[in-house]
Amino acid sequence: MNVLRSLLVAVAMYSHIPVPQVEWNKKSMAYAMAFFPIIGVLCGVLLLGWCLLAQLLDFGTGLFAAGALLLPLVLTGGIHMDGFCDVTDALSSWQTMERRLEILKDSHIGAFALIGLSCYMVAAFGLWTEVQPDWQICLFLALGYVLSRVLSGLSIVSLRCARNSGLAATFANNADKRGVKAALLIWLGVTVAALMLLDWLWAVIGLIAAAVCFGYYRWLSYSKFGGITGDLAGWFLQVTELVWLALAVLLDKLT
Repeated sequence: MNVLRSLLVAVAMYSHIPVPQVEWNKKSMAYAMAFFPIIGVLCGVLLLGWCLLAQLLDFGTGLFAAGALLLPLVLTGGIHMDGFCDVTDALSSWQTMERRLEILKDSHIGAFALIGLSCYMVAAFGLWTEVQPDWQICLFLALGYVLSRVLSGLSIVSLRCARNSGLAATFANNADKRGVKAALLIWLGVTVAALMLLDWLWAVIGLIAAAVCFGYYRWLSYSKFGGITGDLAGWFLQVTELVWLALAVLLDKLT
């Protein structure tokens, strides 16, 4: 029963899928992060369905790119993009660590966040216009949604939090960290195996790129904020997915 409640907490928090509401407490949140990659699976299923529809109806490049870009945002409600915007604002302020953490908690969007969001969306749309809706590249991109959430979840239960309150700290403090880490490592193993079966070269290059993103995320969080936050975890997820998309386009053109 507690496992089911943890699933409901994860789905309610990280998606706009309507699910029964449960009380957030130590028991219901113990394994919530272990179910975080399920949202990535759903994003991947949506992408594969969109690719199939694009093939059947012969969508134009722009329509396919717009749908591929927007579907994950619709499913998640933009929660991770919100973190991306907050971190962009904080980093662009060139303030002290304490002030940067305050900016992360500000619910208003700043000018630099708007600029960063615009640049991200334009870059992502441009990259999606280079993607052909075929099975291999779309499956590679779909697995990227899962991988980014596995790594983001691992950071929540493995890295130091910047403060004792906030979303990341709430999930970290209430998690059964050993159980969640074990579950996420299984997710990681399955995702890596699927990538290897799809194309071992793409998999190796992609995993190296994801590891570099994770290393940079850890360095940035510790050096600029004193630890991770929920916003930083969302920023990392969005950056990793953009890098994954750019890598897929590059590999598709080179191989």
